[in-house]
Amino acid sequence: MNISASIVRVDNVAHGVLTLLSEIERPAIVVDRATGQEASVSHEEIARADGYLPVIVVAAEALWFDLTGTGFALDVRENAEATLGYSLHGIRAGSWSVLMLCIIDLFETLALNEETLRLNDLVELWGNARSRLQTVPVPLQEAS
Repeated sequence: MNISASIVRVDNVAHGVLTLLSEIERPAIVVDRATGQEASVSHEEIARADGYLPVIVVAAEALWFDLTGTGFALDVRENAEATLGYSLHGIRAGSWSVLMLCIIDLFETLALNEETLRLNDLVELWGNARSRLQTVPVPLQEAS
């Protein structure tokens, strides 16, 4: 398999996330923990490969890993110009439908008992998953 090829197209996932967010119809926010101030995050920013999408797919991978012991072989790279310092460049394993089901579960969890989607929870999961996934070899989930 060509390692730079993406089995699941990043732009298809971005479009799916944008569609999902429009159906959820809730604004998204990030809360500054130091000041308590809330900042709005547009749905377009959430779905961008250099926006919040890396956090979302890593969180989805962490969920899938917990369920199956397999991952999506994500190609996430540091990018100083990206919103959170990382960009999503590829998803080399799994399937669009499995990934989107995990993302739907994440957004439903964020939306429970809230009028907004609080993205801080995904950022925390991102940090926990990055450290765990860097130390544990993740078998690839075969495409279906």
